[in-house]
Amino acid sequence: MAIDSLINKLQYVQLEPPDKILSLYLNTDMRDPEQQGGEWKIALKSGFSRLKEYLAASDPEEEKCLDGIRAKMNQYLNAMGKDMPRSLVFFVSDSGIWEPIKLQVPVDTRFYWEETAVLDQLKGLRQAYPSTAFILTQQHEVKIIETVLGKIEAVERYEYDMINESWKNSHSAVDKAPPFEENRMREHVTENQSRLYKRLAASLDQKAAAKRWERMVIAGDKETADILDQHMNKPIHSKIQKNLLNENEHKVIEHLIKEA
Repeated sequence: MAIDSLINKLQYVQLEPPDKILSLYLNTDMRDPEQQGGEWKIALKSGFSRLKEYLAASDPEEEKCLDGIRAKMNQYLNAMGKDMPRSLVFFVSDSGIWEPIKLQVPVDTRFYWEETAVLDQLKGLRQAYPSTAFILTQQHEVKIIETVLGKIEAVERYEYDMINESWKNSHSAVDKAPPFEENRMREHVTENQSRLYKRLAASLDQKAAAKRWERMVIAGDKETADILDQHMNKPIHSKIQKNLLNENEHKVIEHLIKEA
C-alpha cells in the first residue's frame, strides 16, 4: 500500500536545525456542520500565525523555513480550488520533503513543528480504515470496490457468462446477454446459485491474497452473502442486506463504512 510505504519512509527521517518538518492534519470536510463556511481556512491561517509568532521570538532561521513551506502550501491549496477532500495531511520541510495526502476520512486539525514527522494520527487512521474490498452482489452481477483509508483505489465489475459458465470482467465480456435473455439468465442464476457463487468465492479468495485485502464486506441479498461466506477461506468482516450495485460508488462507500 502506498500509505504504508510513506509511513515507513517518514518514520526514520530526522532533520537537523534549523530545518524541521511541518506535520499538518487539516479537517476540510464540508459535510461537517462546523466547516460549512470554510472554517478550515481560518484554522490554517491562525495555526500558521501562532507558529510564526513563536518562531520569530525563538528562532528566526526556523521562521524563514516556515515561510517557504507556507508559500508552497498556499500555492497547492489555491490550485485545488473548491475540489476539496474530507481532509488533508501534509508532511513538509524547507529542505525538500513534500508529502501532501488527500483523505476521504475525517481528521482532527493539528499543527506540529518538529525534527521528525508526527505520524500518530495517520497510523491511527490506517488501523481504523484498513484496506477493504466491498463486494456488491445482485443476481448475475458483482462489483468489487477496493478502498484504503476510505479512498477508492479500484473498481471492477463482473457478469456471469451463461454460455461458458464463468464470471467475466464486464469490460472485457464480449458476449453480453441481450435484454430478451435477461429472464433466462435470472432463472439460470436462481437454479444454480450455490454453484455459481461457489466459483466466485474461489476467485475472490485468489484476489484477496494477491491484493492483500485486510477486510471484506459483502452487500447484497442474504442468500448470496451466506454462500460466499461459507465457501471463502478469508473471513468476511460483515454482511449487509442492501442492493447497492448500481448506486454511486463514493456514496456507497461512505454508507457502508458507517454500517460495517
